[in-house]
Amino acid sequence: MSIFRVLLYIFLAIFLYKFVFNFLVPVIKMSWRVRSQIKEFQRQHQQQEDPLQQNTTANNRTSSPPHNHTASKPKAGDYIDFEDVKE
Repeated sequence: MSIFRVLLYIFLAIFLYKFVFNFLVPVIKMSWRVRSQIKEFQRQHQQQEDPLQQNTTANNRTSSPPHNHTASKPKAGDYIDFEDVKE
């Protein structure tokens, strides 16, 4: 009986070793790579957006749009007023 137990423990140890080093370790490494790549892409995207946001906010602060009151009023023929008629 003890030989069968020893063989069973050896078999389980080999199986566990192969499972850990052939499956778990590559999966963990791949997840770390994916996370680091996602962070890198987000950082690059943020760096690309920052200069654009700085330029647009600087342009908005330096040039204010002229206040034209006639532009805010709708013209007479631009739209049709619609009423829902219930019977």
